Amino acid sequence: MTQNGTVSAASEKAENAPTEKEKEKEKKRDDINIEEMQFGVWTFKVASSAKSALEVYRSEIKMAYPLFLRLFTDIYSVSPTLFIVFLACKLWDGIEEALVMHLSSSLLRKIEAGVISGVPDVRGIVTSVMLQLVCSAVVSYMSWHSQRALQELETEVRRYFELHLMKAKLSKDLPTSQEASSSSDISAFQAWRAFADVISFFTEMFKTASQLALIVHLSRESGGPLFALLCIIKPIFSAMTFRAWWDKVCFGFASNEDYRRMMSLENLANGGFRQDIISHNLGAWIIQEYQKARKALSGISDESFYSVYSRRETPTYDVIAKVLGELPVAYCALAMIFKPLAFSVASISILQQSALTLRYSLETILSSTEDFRGGVHSIRRMYEATEIMNLMKDGHLPYPQIDDNEEWNGERGMSFELKDITFAYPGSEKTTMALNGISINIKAGQLVVIVGANGSGKSTLIRILSRLYDSTSGSILIDGHPSKDYHVEDLHRATAILSQESDIYPLTLAENIGLGCPERSNDMALIEEAARDGGAAEFMSKLKDGVQTTLNSYHSYFHNNLHGNRDHPLYEEMEKMKKKIDISGGERQRIVAARSFMRFKSGRVKFVAVDEPSSALDAEGELQLFNRLLDVRKGKTMVFVTHRFGHLTKHADLLICMKDGLIAESGTHQELMERKGEYAKLYDIQAKAFIE
Repeated sequence: MTQNGTVSAASEKAENAPTEKEKEKEKKRDDINIEEMQFGVWTFKVASSAKSALEVYRSEIKMAYPLFLRLFTDIYSVSPTLFIVFLACKLWDGIEEALVMHLSSSLLRKIEAGVISGVPDVRGIVTSVMLQLVCSAVVSYMSWHSQRALQELETEVRRYFELHLMKAKLSKDLPTSQEASSSSDISAFQAWRAFADVISFFTEMFKTASQLALIVHLSRESGGPLFALLCIIKPIFSAMTFRAWWDKVCFGFASNEDYRRMMSLENLANGGFRQDIISHNLGAWIIQEYQKARKALSGISDESFYSVYSRRETPTYDVIAKVLGELPVAYCALAMIFKPLAFSVASISILQQSALTLRYSLETILSSTEDFRGGVHSIRRMYEATEIMNLMKDGHLPYPQIDDNEEWNGERGMSFELKDITFAYPGSEKTTMALNGISINIKAGQLVVIVGANGSGKSTLIRILSRLYDSTSGSILIDGHPSKDYHVEDLHRATAILSQESDIYPLTLAENIGLGCPERSNDMALIEEAARDGGAAEFMSKLKDGVQTTLNSYHSYFHNNLHGNRDHPLYEEMEKMKKKIDISGGERQRIVAARSFMRFKSGRVKFVAVDEPSSALDAEGELQLFNRLLDVRKGKTMVFVTHRFGHLTKHADLLICMKDGLIAESGTHQELMERKGEYAKLYDIQAKAFIE
């Protein structure tokens, strides 16, 4: 007994011991400090590394190299010629200022020598002037080429990354797309800006190095290296004391209730609630409540965190920086007192100009250091956004799976066997599971109807069967194999979902229907047949453009000084712009139904999930839809979710009555009515309404 108890305790201790992954996670937490900040209406939580700045910079450089290599390779592949021209122009940009400074100082010294001696060096002065004019012409020419290459390359690069980011978004499964960390605000334009910032940083480095070398050369006689050092003190000080926010790991939220209410009211006024506002006379109430919330916010800033984070609480840093900026001039004045013969008017002018130029360039490079780090950060986020880690794991088996001793003839539906299934939606705050211990068998080709009160888990069960989500626990067999063993795309290809939540795409009605079967989306005869089956043909024929009508299409236009100016000819032209075309809820459901019938034309659909698709249809339209669906049920397993107890429930092979995430009872209509349980109670409530 003691031995068994010892073994059991040791086993339990081993099971509870932290894994390597957990140890690494715990260590990572120890290396991070979390600070909470309050800025007006905003509360921010900012994480900072416990590592030294040198360690952070070293890790950033180590991370940046492969990112640069990948980014430059990608951009070079987009347009090699434009990429090379762009880099050549940037290289020239790095040396042009130093070259212009050198030519200007040479010309100024020759002019001064001529004034002092009374005998100007005509040839030298003319040569210097010609060189400066030629240099200015070259600078302008290269600047023109740089801008042109920049614009063309930007367009190509943005389109390249837009495509990659779109592919990444479209490859997300449903659970992953609903994760808060899954959403990314990175755009193709930001990817280009990151590249431009990185290139600008290296350009500024090259430019500053060339200017520093020049100023050291110019100040050998009068200023010396100390003068060059004084020129760079202020920019270095400013860079070292600058606080940046972009590289912080943080999140923020509006914690002020009055501000949140004010934003909600603004959204109500500006959103898609115009009909309710007019019909319920809500305008005066919204203004009144908005003014109350605004008054309550008096004295509280709603300024962005990003703008106030780098702001100093005292003027000390600004005063020090200003004094440091005047040191080069003070040095020249003092040096003139002690060594008057070492200076001339030209040398002082050259040193002042050089000091200002160098300081500006160094300030630019040090401030662009933050842009550089921000660019690296954006590049990393952009590539992270294109590398999707879906929560749902893809299987290795194709669907349908054909047994070695059996040939699949396409006349069999999908079978399901669910054992003790539980499920909770990611991020749900409910204390109960959406599904709790669901076990049921659905045979291939059966007509199954799921009924129950709102929130009982009917739609959730449909999503689990359709493998839009994986269950939290339990097992699901599809045609005898674990559902997770199949390729997700194959299962989705073999499934048709008809739901009231299905959307109308911002495309033509023909495309809305045709995309039920993308490979045949241009077959108008098939589209028209699917439209008739879905009950959409009649109302589409009454539209001006028929099946080529576009709903919710993208229009981009603006107007200026035309608001209320109805008499202006341009106002009439603007009014001719294509207005938004809308259709009723029932017509939308008919389009969605037609899309499903188009999907049936692929011959691949083995499972049809119908989730309350007729909520906006009248009784006749609903009956016609259900009858058409039943007409095509050969070779398909059909599962209907409905609130309406009509002829469909009476003809179901299997009725599933759900309550609070559980299967309350299951069987045929006759069997469940004889039990006088939950199903009979719900059925009698509806029947009683019609009888009375």
